[in-house]
Amino acid sequence: MKAASDAWAAEAGAGDLIAELRAFGDGANLEDCPQLEATFTQPGEAARLMRLMSHHFCAELAAHPFGQPPFRNGFDGNAGSILLARSGRAQLMVQAREPASLEHPGYIFTDSLRYDAVIGGRAEARIMRIIDGDDQHARFASEAMVLEPGCLLAFDLASEALLIDRIDRRLVMLRLVRSRENPRPMRDFDALSGEMRQQCAGSLATSRQEAIIALLGRMQQADAGPTFARVALDEGDTSLRWQALRECLALDSAQGFCTLSTIARREGDPLAGSAGALRAQLVETYPQLLQVEAEQCPV
Repeated sequence: MKAASDAWAAEAGAGDLIAELRAFGDGANLEDCPQLEATFTQPGEAARLMRLMSHHFCAELAAHPFGQPPFRNGFDGNAGSILLARSGRAQLMVQAREPASLEHPGYIFTDSLRYDAVIGGRAEARIMRIIDGDDQHARFASEAMVLEPGCLLAFDLASEALLIDRIDRRLVMLRLVRSRENPRPMRDFDALSGEMRQQCAGSLATSRQEAIIALLGRMQQADAGPTFARVALDEGDTSLRWQALRECLALDSAQGFCTLSTIARREGDPLAGSAGALRAQLVETYPQLLQVEAEQCPV
């Protein structure tokens, strides 16, 4: 498998493709990475590189059936993915989906750039674009298309999503993804109403922090309250801040309510509106919180 990998890297363009991924992952523009740009802008180039890779690895797998290609991969019976390379904020992968008709109850948007090159199969799809709205509600425009070999696509996933409605023949794509340096949370909007269904952290590091905060909250770690409040009041990821605020309220209602009130009164804070609505709801249910606020966090 190592020999097959080296043989593929020696093919024209393959080694440059992986090398340029490092620069792209560090923030370089696609046009500053000639081979990477050609792969996703010149018809047939992605298919050529993947054909060469298949040639080398399939030959070795035929000779060594228990061989394991040196790529992270997975298959759940409907979709498969092979991670060819990862560097910095960028990933290069091959993805495949089996024939099927798909439904989409919601549209998911992430703070990333993505380039797709279709190298096999056929599918009917739509590009959904956000044309108006905010973090709680959005309106969409749809563009229908057919995905076939040679189709090249580029997306700003913060406002565009590719939805595959029906796959006639196994769809295979080479995909390049790069998250933004400080990504906003992933957003999931209801397909019918356009209302926000859920959101989650836009980066793995933030997701880990959210998990740590949730764990400390479930452990009833009393001394974590000030830390939760500090995270909630910071100017970081809004998803992380909201998680910290919720856990602070659950762990120490007095400190949590003071923190909530502070955020609700902040001008320009993206959480101010949500914090204000939650504060009003809590005051209506627990009016004694106003007395707690007057005693512990006077304005």
